[in-house]
Amino acid sequence: MKQLIALALMLTALAAQATETVRVGVVVFPPYIVPTADGQSMHVELLDVMNEFQSDYHFVPVVSGPIRRFKDFEAGRYDLSFFDNLLWGWEGQPVSASEVFLSGAEVYVALAKYGRDEHYFDDLNAKRMIGMRGYHYGFANYNADPAYLEDNFRMVLTGDNEATIKVLLAHRGDVAVVTEAYLSTYLLDHPALRASLLISKRKDQVYSHSVIVRNGVHPTPDEINKLFARMRKAGVLRALWHKYGVAEDGSMLPP
Repeated sequence: MKQLIALALMLTALAAQATETVRVGVVVFPPYIVPTADGQSMHVELLDVMNEFQSDYHFVPVVSGPIRRFKDFEAGRYDLSFFDNLLWGWEGQPVSASEVFLSGAEVYVALAKYGRDEHYFDDLNAKRMIGMRGYHYGFANYNADPAYLEDNFRMVLTGDNEATIKVLLAHRGDVAVVTEAYLSTYLLDHPALRASLLISKRKDQVYSHSVIVRNGVHPTPDEINKLFARMRKAGVLRALWHKYGVAEDGSMLPP
C-alpha cells in the first residue's frame, strides 16, 4: 500500500511538472477584458476553456495597465497578451502574433445637435478628441504618446470607455472614440442616451484580435492557432462570444 501511495504521489508530481504555467498579460478592455467582483469576464472564461482543452499549459492572468504593460512585458512579468494587435505599440519588441481569433472596431461619437450629421467627423484635426489613456487610435496613426495627442488633437485622456462617454456628455470634448461593442452594451443599459448621441458610420479602426507571444517561449503562435482551431471546431468559442453578446465578426448581437 505504501508503495502504491508513493507511486501515486510521484505521478502527481510528474503531472504537475509537465504542466507549464503561462502568464498572460491582461489590460482592461471592455467588453473583452473587464474586472468584475465575481471574477467572471470574457478573458477569464477564455483562459478557463484553454486550460480545459489541453494539459501541457496552465494559462494564468497577470493584471497590467495600458501605460505600464510594455514595462511589465520587458520585465518578464508575462509572455502572452490576449485581445491584442501587433500595431498597438509592439513595434521593436521580440514578439510574434497568432492568427486573428476575433474582430472588433472603434467608432466616433459626438453629441447630437440640430444640423449635425456624418460630415461632422470628416475633419478630426479641428476637434477636441476624447479617448483612453495608453490606447492606440487610427486617427492618430496609432501614436499613444500623451504629449502628441494633446498637441495635435487637444485630446482629453480618460481611464475607461465609460469615462470617455461621460466626458463627452459633460461637453468637455467634441468627439469620443469608443469600442463599438462596449458602446452597444452601454446604450442597452442607458437607452435614454441614444437620442443624445451621433454615432459615426466611419470606423476609427477595424481591429483584429490576436494573441501576442514572446519569441522563443511556449506555447508558440502555431500552438495557439491549433488550440483555437480545436476550440472553434467544438463550438466553444462561438458560445463564449455569444454569452457576452459578441458575434464572430466582433459586432454586437441584437438584444
